[in-house]
Amino acid sequence: MFVIRVGCSGFYYPYWKNKFYPKGVPQKNWLAYYSSIFKTVELNGTFYRLPKPSDMKRYLQITPDDFTFSVKVSPFITHITHITIKQAIDDFQNLVRENLENKLQYFLFQFPSNFRYSEENLQRILASVPNRPESVVEFRHSSCWNALVKESLTQSNITFANVDFPGLDTYIMNTSPVFYLRLHGNPVLFSSSYDKSTLQKFQEQIPHDAVDTNVYFNN
Repeated sequence: MFVIRVGCSGFYYPYWKNKFYPKGVPQKNWLAYYSSIFKTVELNGTFYRLPKPSDMKRYLQITPDDFTFSVKVSPFITHITHITIKQAIDDFQNLVRENLENKLQYFLFQFPSNFRYSEENLQRILASVPNRPESVVEFRHSSCWNALVKESLTQSNITFANVDFPGLDTYIMNTSPVFYLRLHGNPVLFSSSYDKSTLQKFQEQIPHDAVDTNVYFNN
């Protein structure tokens, strides 16, 4: 069955108080309220600090049975060691998997804007990132939008994160049965809204044979 999940890149934002979160809803109940509106969330806090098992177990308990999590991996993996330490990937994923259990859907590997395409970088990704659709890679440099990246990720069954990002001239690429789209706000990062016609254009580009589609707003 074709499934589209729509959510946000994070849920714990103080400026959402009394705007998205109604007056009187305490911070400890924000995720519970969020999950009554959306069916999925990207956990971006995991990018800034190692997630606590107690927090993840709580997330698991207070969200609906059909709710899912995408988890951004630590910058130690993508920005500092440039995915050269496979054990670090395994340790991070095992920690998350053990605590989010069946509600864990994807791991997002977001690479920095200075991570350019090269044969060495591509081979490092293929060798270190688990070769399965739950592994989602996001690039911030336009050189990574090329035929060899598409072919290699497709052969490895790794999901390409499509993005709308200011100043980044990109196009839609599909490399696995999963379609993953991050809308960061354009032309103003984290601020610009998306009108109905723009969203319709993105929807028209979702592959008809995608077994699962996740769209996240980061604006």
